[in-house]
Amino acid sequence: MTRLLGTVLALGGGLSIGWATLLAAAGQVGGDDHDLAILLRADKNGVGQEAAAEAWQRIVNQGPAALPALFEAASRANPVALNWLVTAADRIVDVERANGRKIPDAVFLSVVENRAAHAKIRWWAWQRWREQSPELAEKVLAKSLDDPASELRRAAVEGAIQKLGDIESLVRRLDDPAARRNIAERLEQIFHAARDKDQVEKLARWLGELGKPVDLAAHYGYIRSWLVVGPFDNTGDSGFDTVFPPEKELDPHQKYPGKHGEVTWKAITVDDIHGRVDLNAVLGEEKGVVAYAWAVVEVKEEQPAEIRWATPNATKLWLNGQLLAVFHVYHSGYEDDQYRVECRLKPGKNQLLLKICQNEQTQDWARPWEFRLRVCDALGGGVGQR
Repeated sequence: MTRLLGTVLALGGGLSIGWATLLAAAGQVGGDDHDLAILLRADKNGVGQEAAAEAWQRIVNQGPAALPALFEAASRANPVALNWLVTAADRIVDVERANGRKIPDAVFLSVVENRAAHAKIRWWAWQRWREQSPELAEKVLAKSLDDPASELRRAAVEGAIQKLGDIESLVRRLDDPAARRNIAERLEQIFHAARDKDQVEKLARWLGELGKPVDLAAHYGYIRSWLVVGPFDNTGDSGFDTVFPPEKELDPHQKYPGKHGEVTWKAITVDDIHGRVDLNAVLGEEKGVVAYAWAVVEVKEEQPAEIRWATPNATKLWLNGQLLAVFHVYHSGYEDDQYRVECRLKPGKNQLLLKICQNEQTQDWARPWEFRLRVCDALGGGVGQR
């Protein structure tokens, strides 16, 4: 890796060299490097920690020459190993600055602009780059509204908001229709990029005040229209593993023997922006029961997605007939995105089936029989949102 040092330092503040060039100049650095391999083997159980500490110091001693290989190795690192890599990079930067030298801008740019690189190392690189070259770093950030790294995207959204000035005052005081349209158009662009709830709902509020209401449920990917059937019997928690008819075949016209007699599918649409479905209100409040909720998610092409849902009840999830998740847990919490699974959506219609089991606890806090579910990308944007 030492052969890379002269090449990197010769770059100065230039930004024309890329990630691949930096690595190539090193002459076979990266995955086969002995010290990096030691760091990559470190794990949360303490295995390899002593050897990792020694390898870490040797890498740090190489100075800036080691940075491109550290960046590349991050994509193969477990969380413990990633921490070793990031702290080594941090130490290298700190030592250089303490000696009056700065890391060439091109070294940081090479990883920040490489969207295939590990999100954490890209965010680290942008922050350290901003410390020494804020104007350049902010210029690159301005192009990151669609970035796949959540931290970079959040920072880009925040930067775009700040560039608009005092939005609260603008929204209240702008009387010129053309000016209001211009600010609304820019806010809409930023809104579609935003993924974090605080930013999303702040932008939605401003747009509403400007007469441009947005569909928050669609932005998050929450499903609000369902077919629901039940109740089936869950006395003594027997229903969680019982294969009731909806698990065998989905037919909206079918009738089934339920806990108290015949049950049929009911079509419901909820108004809640987070898609909350209250089964007590839909099927009647009861204990020891099972319900199924069925929705269709339609996409134009095959794509990766995440299904995220929350419920205080025991639950199972199927996608296109394949069981994806089983959580036999009752009343342990009800946080947003409590459960999440990765999946692939096929072109056309995808059948999503959720089983929601209510147990027989009688405490007031055990009353809820409900769920909310969304289908989104890895950053939490509804399928179809960019």
